[in-house]
Amino acid sequence: EQLRKVVARVPSVIGHSFESNIAPSLAGLQKQLSLNEAQLRKVVVAWPPVIGLSFESNIAPSLAALQERLSLNDEQLRKVVVKLPSVLSLSFESNICPSLTALQKRLSLDETQLQKVVVAMPSVLGLSFESNITPKLNFLQEELGLSDGDLRDRVVSFPVLLALSLEKRYRPRLKACRTAGVDDMRVLSLITQTDSVFCKSIGAPRISCATE
Repeated sequence: EQLRKVVARVPSVIGHSFESNIAPSLAGLQKQLSLNEAQLRKVVVAWPPVIGLSFESNIAPSLAALQERLSLNDEQLRKVVVKLPSVLSLSFESNICPSLTALQKRLSLDETQLQKVVVAMPSVLGLSFESNITPKLNFLQEELGLSDGDLRDRVVSFPVLLALSLEKRYRPRLKACRTAGVDDMRVLSLITQTDSVFCKSIGAPRISCATE
């Protein structure tokens, strides 16, 4: 099943030489990140395109740049890649670096805070800052009246706030809170709860809350 998934996602893998291309790249990746067999398999199954990348030309430079930019130790770098294998295909110069710089500037994060956010929520590296992250941050400040410092502290303490959907989580839940006449901040205090639990907590009908 896993092999079928890999081939379906990357049909060109059939044309790659295992001995000359695939094996060296996987061996290089496994050694660089000290991945065990289960972790290596998880990375490949979750992100099959990694098979077509050259370790020396693509993967190694990208990992080195990411590790240096965030001052990650080897364990932290491994954690980021295992949780977000697609990071291996992202261009550091074109995608990752600009997004990190923009996020750091928007929230006035120091280096330690930026590192904490990324290690806790690696998926932030795959999100568009302009079209995904910025609208959410603006919404939280404008609708919930969060100060710059409060917004920063909340994101650093709970980075998943950056990954939740504006249209499916934040907007409908704020609307539900206001309809029920409860404090808007319940949107954040109950943010990880399922829709049914959230609606029950604020005394709102299930139909008024977001669809999970």
